[in-house]
Formats: sequence, C-alpha cells, structure tokens
Amino acid sequence: MPQSLGGSDEPDNLALACHRCNERHYNFTSGIDPQTQEEIPLFNPRQQQWSDHFIWTKDGTKIFGTTPTGRATCNRFDLNDERRDEPSIQIARRFWVAAGWHPPQSDPRQE
Repeated sequence: MPQSLGGSDEPDNLALACHRCNERHYNFTSGIDPQTQEEIPLFNPRQQQWSDHFIWTKDGTKIFGTTPTGRATCNRFDLNDERRDEPSIQIARRFWVAAGWHPPQSDPRQE
C-alpha cells in the first residue's frame, strides 16, 4: 500500500522499481482491465507471481497481461509506452535483448 494511502516504509511494503515505473505507479492500487472494463487491483509483487499475470512477446520488447490483474497493470502503467509518441521503453528493450540482458530467463514468452 502506498505511503500516501497509509502504507509504511518498512521493507515488506516496498518493491524495487525504476524511476519510470515508480512515477507511473504514483499511489494507484487499481486499474481498468481494458478487456472487461472492470476496476481490478494492480499486480502486487509481494503477494503474486509475475509469470501468473504477464508474458513477454517473442522478441522480448512488449509485456502483455494474461489475466485481469495483468491487463489492468499494463494499462495503468502503459508498460509498453503505447500511449506515447515515442515508444522509448521498447527501443531500450531491443538493446537489452541484443545484449542478452533481457527478459529474464524465468519469465514466460510467447511462442
């Protein structure tokens, strides 16, 4: 839970995030699943497994939600920069894939 909504700054309430994701998370705890238009709690890395809710595209440049939680989280954070004129995160991911740094081996990918 975000500190601004009464959460603590104890380590078990924190999650490592890049500046971009931290700014987009703000104090949101829910998002809209674009498939059902329902308000859904966002993915919680302390309580849920990433691979249960997300999958990478085969080329490793985009994340897709595979559940309402995953879709609402992708939508809320615009994880693929699809609402921006320049998809800078996809460009960065291409470099990371080429260098062999991304995506993590344990993360599922589309076939």
